[in-house]
Amino acid sequence: MKKIITLFLSAFIFIYAHSQNIDIENKIREIEKERIAAILKKDTAKLSHIWGVEYFANRPAGFISPRNKVLELILKDTLSLESYKSEIEQIIVRNGFVITMGSEIVMPTGNNPNAGKLLNRRFTHVWSNEDGRWRLIARHANILCK
Repeated sequence: MKKIITLFLSAFIFIYAHSQNIDIENKIREIEKERIAAILKKDTAKLSHIWGVEYFANRPAGFISPRNKVLELILKDTLSLESYKSEIEQIIVRNGFVITMGSEIVMPTGNNPNAGKLLNRRFTHVWSNEDGRWRLIARHANILCK
C-alpha cells in the first residue's frame, strides 16, 4: 500500500511540476514577443519594464553593456532594427530562473554599422522571477559566420 501511495504522489508531483513549467514557458514566449515588438518600435519604456534593473547584454558588436547603455544605443538609433524574427529552440526552467536559447534573423537599420544587412544570430537569454514577474536579466547574441 505504501508503494502505491508513494507512486501516486510521485506521479502527481511530476505532473504538477510539468504543468507549472509549461505555464512558465508560455509566459516567457509571450514576453519574448513583447520584447521584440518593443525593440522594433524603440519602446524603451516597455523594454525597461521587461529588462531587470541589473540587465546586461553581451552584444554582437563585441561589448558587454548594462541596461542604460543599451537603452541609450536604442535612442541614438545605433541599436535599431527594421526586422526581427526569432525562434526559441530550447527553454530550461530551474529554481526561479529560465534560460531560453535559439536563433534570430535581424536586419539592422539607422546608425548601426550593419544597416541593411540580413544577419543570422544565435542568442541565449536568462530570465529571473522577481517578485512574481519574469524579467530578462542577461542576453548574449552573436552573429553566425558565413
